[in-house]
Amino acid sequence: MNLKAVLTGDLIDSRSMRAPNVFIAQLKILLSELGEHFDAQVETFRGDGFQVVMRHAQDVFDCAVAIRAGLLAASAPGERWDARLALGISQDNTAAQPYSEAFVLSGRGLDGMKKETFCIFSDEPGLQRCTELPTAFLAALIDRWTPVEAQTYFLHLVQGRDQQSIAEQLGKSRVTVTKALQRADARLVDRYLACTRGWVEELQHA
Repeated sequence: MNLKAVLTGDLIDSRSMRAPNVFIAQLKILLSELGEHFDAQVETFRGDGFQVVMRHAQDVFDCAVAIRAGLLAASAPGERWDARLALGISQDNTAAQPYSEAFVLSGRGLDGMKKETFCIFSDEPGLQRCTELPTAFLAALIDRWTPVEAQTYFLHLVQGRDQQSIAEQLGKSRVTVTKALQRADARLVDRYLACTRGWVEELQHA
């Protein structure tokens, strides 16, 4: 089964920040970096809205975590930069119509979100059932991350750096990095990403 994965999102409280244009500029820089890293197509719209279309559906959860971690890591002093994300996954039927159902699921999903910061919407019942609750737990965990914890996990996830390399890049001790990853519950996030990636891959090979 060929799957399509789409992330639709918008920045949280961007207009209430002291320099919203800087916030939006940072989003564009981050999306450009992650689009190249994950081989994904990115687009921004309505000022603080954006969409990421994954070439490899199994990478979509990693990309979602990277977006939130990257924004949080770049937060201006005294502010919290973050985004709401709606993840849509469906069978890729773009050969029969211009847009996959994943686009609709993701867009409508974001419109229907209230206080949630990360949700999944899929027309594959098994995948929805497996991922919905752990994704809610993950969102609650990321909601508590500090910029330092987010920056440390971002380097761990996107750049694949070990703790010593992260410490050297940040100019901090390895102990400090270890503690930041522990506070971020990095091992649990890693397990979540491994599980979700595996579930999508299993569905693709079904």
